[in-house]
Amino acid sequence: MLFARIILLVQAVVMGGVGLAYWLRPYEMANLNGMLLMEAVSASNTRVYYGGLQLGLALFLLWSTRRPERLRSALVLLVTMQTALVLARLGALWLDGGALQSLDLGALAYKLGSALLALLALYRLKPESEVPSVPPSPAELPRSAFDDDVEHLPRRRQEPSIDLRGDPPGD
Repeated sequence: MLFARIILLVQAVVMGGVGLAYWLRPYEMANLNGMLLMEAVSASNTRVYYGGLQLGLALFLLWSTRRPERLRSALVLLVTMQTALVLARLGALWLDGGALQSLDLGALAYKLGSALLALLALYRLKPESEVPSVPPSPAELPRSAFDDDVEHLPRRRQEPSIDLRGDPPGD
């Protein structure tokens, strides 16, 4: 479980950092990728899709590290997302004639490594049956769980009753 949390935290830091960079500096970040933002709407779209989306994913991954039952879904999301991005980059490479820049090759290697590490963390998690679950609500419990078994309760000593009228007992 620690390995899974470390993988998710590293991914959250990387996605959060890149997302923040795209949010704060869309022109410079787009220029690093060879894109030129010509209109204000293109800068806005870059902020939203490259910045906001990655920030949202980073926050989800951070939130998922707080509870053991959320780790599995976060790792599945990470494997699916990084694998889809690897396949999309390979497809773009094939469609565009195989011209890979060093930045593209590094991004491809990073995404493939991230997907493989997340997959390894997913397989190392305990099966769901071993993860402690939330106790059932009283409505879900069988009726026998509410039997009152008073014989097993400790007995209290009976105190004599006090007569506040002042009459002696037995008169």
